[in-house]
Amino acid sequence: MKDKEMTFEEKLNVMEKLGIQKEWAKWELKLESDVWAVLPCFRFLKPISDHLEFHRGGFANMIKKYSEQGVLNEKFPEVAALIKEGASIESIEKFAYERISEAVECILYQLGDQESAECADVFDEIDFSEMNKLRLMEVKPDGTPTGRYAIELHGKIPFSDMED
Repeated sequence: MKDKEMTFEEKLNVMEKLGIQKEWAKWELKLESDVWAVLPCFRFLKPISDHLEFHRGGFANMIKKYSEQGVLNEKFPEVAALIKEGASIESIEKFAYERISEAVECILYQLGDQESAECADVFDEIDFSEMNKLRLMEVKPDGTPTGRYAIELHGKIPFSDMED
């Protein structure tokens, strides 16, 4: 199914299958235009959201499994050392999740910073207005660009945090 041929309802259905609540998906899709590519942005974000979700429940289970198998020190020596010092598996998982989440948010913010404002704010002595910049652009199945850009990617994952 090609994006240009999809109706609003078809796009809404895909976004719901990605795990996005219907009302939020409707609101996001209303932002879609000749400039902004909404559905492809969420398709891009879905695997990242899933990876974050692993670190909020699955990571603790993996630590317990490796510990039971006697390979925790080999697989994650830092985690083994923290447990030996009295840290709980749950607190290690929470710490890992929060650090990963912060790093992902920083990257997504920069990908969506269409004007490179963060860079311009830090380096007052440099005029970035005439300098080339990067933007994340939608491409067709054959790889050719559509001319539509990713719209603010940060603050949209993990999908499980979004309210109905």
